[in-house]
Amino acid sequence: MIAHVAAAGERSGRVVLWHGGSPTVSRFAIDAAMVLGKTFQAEVESLYVEDQQLFDLAEFPFARTISMSGGDWEPLPVETLERKMRALAAALHQQVAEAAGTAGLPCQSRVMRDDPLRALSLACAMNGPWNVIAVCEPLTAGDNTRLANLFEQVRDTTGVIVAGPLVRRSEGPVVAVVEEFYRLGPMLKTALRISETNDNEVRLCVVGSVADELGWMEAEARILCGDPEFESRVSVESVLAANDDPAPLLNMLRVYKPGLALAQYGGRLIAPEASLRPLTRQLECPLLLVR
Repeated sequence: MIAHVAAAGERSGRVVLWHGGSPTVSRFAIDAAMVLGKTFQAEVESLYVEDQQLFDLAEFPFARTISMSGGDWEPLPVETLERKMRALAAALHQQVAEAAGTAGLPCQSRVMRDDPLRALSLACAMNGPWNVIAVCEPLTAGDNTRLANLFEQVRDTTGVIVAGPLVRRSEGPVVAVVEEFYRLGPMLKTALRISETNDNEVRLCVVGSVADELGWMEAEARILCGDPEFESRVSVESVLAANDDPAPLLNMLRVYKPGLALAQYGGRLIAPEASLRPLTRQLECPLLLVR
């Protein structure tokens, strides 16, 4: 967990903003990345990855691209592809640099040409020991495989920020979704650290599929949150939800209107091999997924 690493006094934390070939970026994902950077005094890196496969394809004589006007198919010289990508990378890097400057964070930029996930993995491994990745392109319903591969292949990361196409805010309470008892303390600690950055309240949402077990975990959460140091800043809620059903959690997020939500990857919000369609149709804030 991020809070554990920060508490251990690590000095080399980074928030890596990952850009692909799309000019579409979520400013809310960038906002959330800056909040994480400020929370943990982390450096920000804007990483643009030129997909090597596109350059390999451009080498073939039959490679063509359609013009922006929707007209004829045109040749795509490698030099043209490279020039367009470098121009897009520069624009995206500038957007991140301006946000980092406003947040008072150190920022660097990098362009890599490789398989996208391999490039991301190499970038994170170069400057560990911990990284948070912000996926700058809005999450789509078909991104479940890409997200699964990211968590599987990029090991030097403690969390991933995603934002769907309907995200509309990055300010408001911090909601921490807890589905397993052993995560209760770390998730609360992380949410509290993040909430201090923007002086927001924390809503701790414990989730279960069996009423008795959920009641026990809620009682334990209330004991934990009864610490006078932060009891006025934390509220505890419980949500009864069937396994792999994101609907009750999405409804809870809609009601609470958080600026950032925390949840485990592989839980109900993003279950293994499940479609991301419900999430992308309803998520209104950035989501920090932790391992």
